[in-house]
Amino acid sequence: MLADRFGLAVEFEPGGILYKETISQPVEGVGHFEPLRHYAEVHLKLEPLPRGSGMQFAANCREEELDKNWQRLIATHVEEKEHRGVLTGSALTDVKVTILTGRAHVKHTEGGDFRQATYRAIRQGLKSTESVLLEPYYSFILQVPMEYVGRAMTDLEQRFARAESPQFATTAAREMATITGKAPVATMQDYVSLVHAYTKGLGHLTLELWGYDECHNPAEVIAQMHYDSEEDFRNPTGSVFC
Repeated sequence: MLADRFGLAVEFEPGGILYKETISQPVEGVGHFEPLRHYAEVHLKLEPLPRGSGMQFAANCREEELDKNWQRLIATHVEEKEHRGVLTGSALTDVKVTILTGRAHVKHTEGGDFRQATYRAIRQGLKSTESVLLEPYYSFILQVPMEYVGRAMTDLEQRFARAESPQFATTAAREMATITGKAPVATMQDYVSLVHAYTKGLGHLTLELWGYDECHNPAEVIAQMHYDSEEDFRNPTGSVFC
């Protein structure tokens, strides 16, 4: 249809996994941006939040230390982009960012200086604490005949699922077991067809996106990504001094 209507040659490949990153411990990040005739410094506190919280922002800085207008500018720069983690370059989530203090120069500070200092403060903080790789999880409901419970539980364990104890119920035809829990999207993508195959069409698997949680194989994913935070020039981790 795409070829006929729009002349587009499209190929389809297996989908990939969209990873995210967070942190495990609070940390203070400092960003200093001072090339010639520019100046800004920002101190931010980064704190981990519960899963699914997203990014949050707060300020704990007196106006005597940094004018309110500069604080609002820093807040804008924190919220205006999707910040990247330092493990794989994936989007940062479940982190609270708080302004602690900052510095400006009466003559040399411009708005773009605080943008650079803010970005660098976040990245420097991430480099100074332990980052955690997150991956998407499904919540699942697996229904299989009684005789396949052992096979189902073994499969779920091999796929790094966190399953509850099976619940049994008798229907008019046979006794069925229901297993619920959550599992990584990466390990469950092909499991629907496998359930149909080994239960001869009698089993049923329902998957629903649950959210993000710790990655089951972070070392393997990080190695595959080949990401070097020090070589990511669009998201620098260091400060600039005159």
